[in-house]
Amino acid sequence: MSVLPPQPEFSYKTRRDTLSALQKADAPICFDALVVGGGIVGAGLARELAIRGIQTLVVEKNDYAFGTSSRSSKLIHGGLRYLEMFDFQLVFEALAERHWLLKTHPHLVHPLEFNLPVYARTDAPPGSRSSTLLGLGLWLYDALSLFRTPFFHGTHSVEQMQRLFPKLKTKGLQGGQYYADAMMLDDELVLESIYDAFRRGASALSYVKATRIEKQGDGYLVELEDSLQKSKPFQVRAKEVISCVGPWTEEFGKAVGQSSEKKLKPSKGIHFIIPWKRLPIESCIVMNSPDKRIIFAIPRKDLGFGAEVVIIGTTDAAAPGIDLDDVHADRQSIDYLLEIVTKYFPDAQLTVNDIAMTYAGVRPLLDSGANSEAKTSREHEICRNKDGVVFMAGGKYTTFRKISQEIADFTFPKTKSSSRNEESKALLSSPEEYAEMAAGKKLWGKFTEEYLRWKLQNHAPTSLVDVLFRRMPLWMMGSHIPEAALTRAIEICTEHFGWSKSEADQQKQAFLAEVAKALECVR
Repeated sequence: MSVLPPQPEFSYKTRRDTLSALQKADAPICFDALVVGGGIVGAGLARELAIRGIQTLVVEKNDYAFGTSSRSSKLIHGGLRYLEMFDFQLVFEALAERHWLLKTHPHLVHPLEFNLPVYARTDAPPGSRSSTLLGLGLWLYDALSLFRTPFFHGTHSVEQMQRLFPKLKTKGLQGGQYYADAMMLDDELVLESIYDAFRRGASALSYVKATRIEKQGDGYLVELEDSLQKSKPFQVRAKEVISCVGPWTEEFGKAVGQSSEKKLKPSKGIHFIIPWKRLPIESCIVMNSPDKRIIFAIPRKDLGFGAEVVIIGTTDAAAPGIDLDDVHADRQSIDYLLEIVTKYFPDAQLTVNDIAMTYAGVRPLLDSGANSEAKTSREHEICRNKDGVVFMAGGKYTTFRKISQEIADFTFPKTKSSSRNEESKALLSSPEEYAEMAAGKKLWGKFTEEYLRWKLQNHAPTSLVDVLFRRMPLWMMGSHIPEAALTRAIEICTEHFGWSKSEADQQKQAFLAEVAKALECVR
């Protein structure tokens, strides 16, 4: 029996009821703020506005976290490499936010040791940094965190590196340097932020698209469409409209007749996932590419027994003209990552046949004039266009809470108050809640049937794809998905959604089609 207080339902039924109320209203319902975009910034902003008592509606044209916010390296980090670009303020803010998340959300964000192998100059892989410079950088990294770090940086012997990374290249290996950062499930933080915003009074709708924004007096008339039912468009009013659509910023501005007046330089990043047993590493390893990119191999043993994987990535390539709604990994990028991993782990003999899954996303980088995506800053900008619509562009996942505060201050300056900062740092969810869900019958890895039922009831999925891609990370197994786990997940979803057998079969095929599409480039 649960010992925790009941939580308000935020499910597909909540979406249906909210949508119905807006569609059937005699006149367009007015909100203080309409937030367009249900990624990490839109979710964080909805929560921040709800904390300030601002009546808010957030709409997302796909599922929450569908885009960039579920396609990251799944790390909470300051960004050691940004020190090379002298982005000290960005790193300082990110490390402060890392501290907040690690301290208050140990069930969502976990410390992770990052290792930088050190080789003799003649045997070092192309792109490797000087060990002296690395040491100085790590001291600065800990200092910028105000030494609030899970553990301080240090060095490993050759023997320790070989224990941590059994198949690591040994020729010329002199040891390693390590430092602390953290890992998470990126979509989980989005969903927890949206849910907390809902609990605080915000309204939220996935699969609802803003198609037109018209300035009217002191506010806006906004036309919305239900992407699932393809029903007649409906309208709402808003005193403020705020765009938080990441790489869709320019595209969205053109579509609704509201230029963003900000130029983006979208960057495509891809990852691939392999079973942990093929590369049994105990910590994250930082690898350097000839073009000075940093590539991670990240063990995800935290997913539980039988679900252990390694995530390898990411690339950073210009993506002009890309279809942002259909982003997938490509073979050239996969081969690029494999080549780097092979230089560090030659004995692993990894090939494309070892890849269980791939994923790709697009970073919403501001066009700063830098000559490469790797050197483009992760800073963000907030502005109003000529009609007063607010646009946020750029940004870094780890600093989503600070960015949300800045947007709220910019849009509603009268609500700015230092006393609200503590409320902003309050829990998104409790460790006790997750511990209770983990105590149920195991479904896959560490995830239980109770966990899945809670997700269905409180994180508002509308389909099996929503569930298994962004509520429970079964998708990471790709071609290795256990049939028993998939079958049981479908049974639980069928009970929740009331699907018929044919509907459940359609949902399964749609999910498997998404998995197959992600693997096209390696099959």
